Amino acid sequence: MRLALALVFLALFPASALAHVTILPETSRPGQTGDFTFRTPNEREDSATVRLEVYLPAGVSAEILSHDGWTAGRIAGGVRWTADGENSIKPGRTEDFKLALGPLPDQPRLIFKALQYYADGQVVRWIQEPTADAERPAAVLDLGGGAVVGTDATVDDQTGGPPWALIVAGAILLLIVGLLVALRRVRL
Repeated sequence: MRLALALVFLALFPASALAHVTILPETSRPGQTGDFTFRTPNEREDSATVRLEVYLPAGVSAEILSHDGWTAGRIAGGVRWTADGENSIKPGRTEDFKLALGPLPDQPRLIFKALQYYADGQVVRWIQEPTADAERPAAVLDLGGGAVVGTDATVDDQTGGPPWALIVAGAILLLIVGLLVALRRVRL
């Protein structure tokens, strides 16, 4: 039973969803431009996030979009946001940092490595190849392969929201499995 639940979880939440710093939307196409969000939760209970650095893959150009309460700037190979005063990401909270990216290169996917700095001096490196067994995977933008010829399309933020249909379907599936297990125990 536990194996079945684990397989359902892995099917519903792929390796890219396990990344701490994630990019939204999660998919785009080569040649497109648009605003992308780097969602950064603070899962620590004892320290606030005070700085985020995102490193850009080769061939990706970016414009930093403003974020109230944070100072943004360029660093070698990427961008940095630093909290102004008390505007850190408190424990249990999440912040969204935005970049205008593009045009995106003709590659199947882009990997964005990130460093998350905490007020206590700890640095968490979200830089590992995003695989199922990675402890600290980097954020991934799936480009779906194949260039978009002659387009200047933009990416809508709404496409990067949570996959509600999958979440609801997974919850229903788990409910059904739970009911079947309960009914089986009652019959025994």
